[in-house]
Amino acid sequence: MALIQCPECNKEISDKVKDCPFCGFPFEPIVDLKNDVQQVEIASVNIAPKDPSKIKKITTGVIAIVVTLAIVFAILIAVKNNNEKKEYNVYIDNLNLVREKMIDSGSKAESLLNLTARVWYNTIFEERDSETDKYTMSGKDFNEDFNISLSALFYASSTQSTISTIEEDQDLVESTMKVLQNPPEGLENCYDTVTELYSVYKGLTDLAINPSGSLQSFSDNKSQKIDKFLELFNRLNTQIPQKK
Repeated sequence: MALIQCPECNKEISDKVKDCPFCGFPFEPIVDLKNDVQQVEIASVNIAPKDPSKIKKITTGVIAIVVTLAIVFAILIAVKNNNEKKEYNVYIDNLNLVREKMIDSGSKAESLLNLTARVWYNTIFEERDSETDKYTMSGKDFNEDFNISLSALFYASSTQSTISTIEEDQDLVESTMKVLQNPPEGLENCYDTVTELYSVYKGLTDLAINPSGSLQSFSDNKSQKIDKFLELFNRLNTQIPQKK
């Protein structure tokens, strides 16, 4: 302990007192800033290395997602290709169906057209024919009007049966043509040809069911339609591919 002098009353007092015992002058404790300064230590920040097992798990997860997406995409492509293949093959089946039906029906129409022309001709020129006599003759004489002969031909049960078959074929062909309206890629030329063939087929069969004009115009029309029909039919045959 040391003695100090009070700055107020100049009395000697202990340096430990908080105020002067003589005059009451207060004493503030002297703070040793130098010694009181807190030393702040900067701690080093330790960044822990990433866990390799976690990195591996994340990588594996990403790879799994990519592989899964690839598999899903491959499945979707396979399903799409399979559906397109089915549509393609079904379209070819319908092309072959309508082609065969038109040639079969067209052949019936051609036979009826040829018979009609012969009955017409034989009545006018009084030509005997074992197949047409029953239409062109009444007893031992030829019919004076070819319309009588043609009526006899078209009222015959065999002709009525042929006409009914042709009309049924027309309905089937028409319904199939509606199915063919949207060809798959690569079959557009087939559709163009079968559409043109159908137009000629319709004209050919309609002429067989309802003949019109003079004998000459009828015969010319018949020949033109038959020739065009066969031309388009053969073209279609070369265009229809094999199924996938």
